[in-house]
Amino acid sequence: MRYIMPLFAVLILSACAGKPDTSGIVIEQGNKTFNQQLRVDNPELGEKLAISDVKTRQTNQLTDVVVTLASQYKKSQYLQYQFNWYDKDGFVIKGNHSPWQAITLFGFAQTQLPGLAPSPDAVTFSLAVREVSTDAQEFKE
Repeated sequence: MRYIMPLFAVLILSACAGKPDTSGIVIEQGNKTFNQQLRVDNPELGEKLAISDVKTRQTNQLTDVVVTLASQYKKSQYLQYQFNWYDKDGFVIKGNHSPWQAITLFGFAQTQLPGLAPSPDAVTFSLAVREVSTDAQEFKE
């Protein structure tokens, strides 16, 4: 069984004016390195979320992942997350596009985000987490 150490990267996404505000974090796993890189385009979100732990293991030749997401904010946060899986050459595994999963992260709470590789070819992953707007949306033609 091989051990894979995670590489963290944080990326905040911005939306255009008039569209829902979304922001996110991207965690990427790399081989035999453990490092945290932070890029914050939205300082408010950067202060509200933290990745406190990443665990991986092999289960029936599939990579099984649990990422612990921690709130550093007193109020509930409405989030979505999505895993993407990559082969040994760094290419996205086709047919692997999972839907965004909704979660509510309560104030100062932690939650585990589980992911299971779709095939034995998946050796690395990325996890995207984004904040979703709770404001009512108005669609214009």
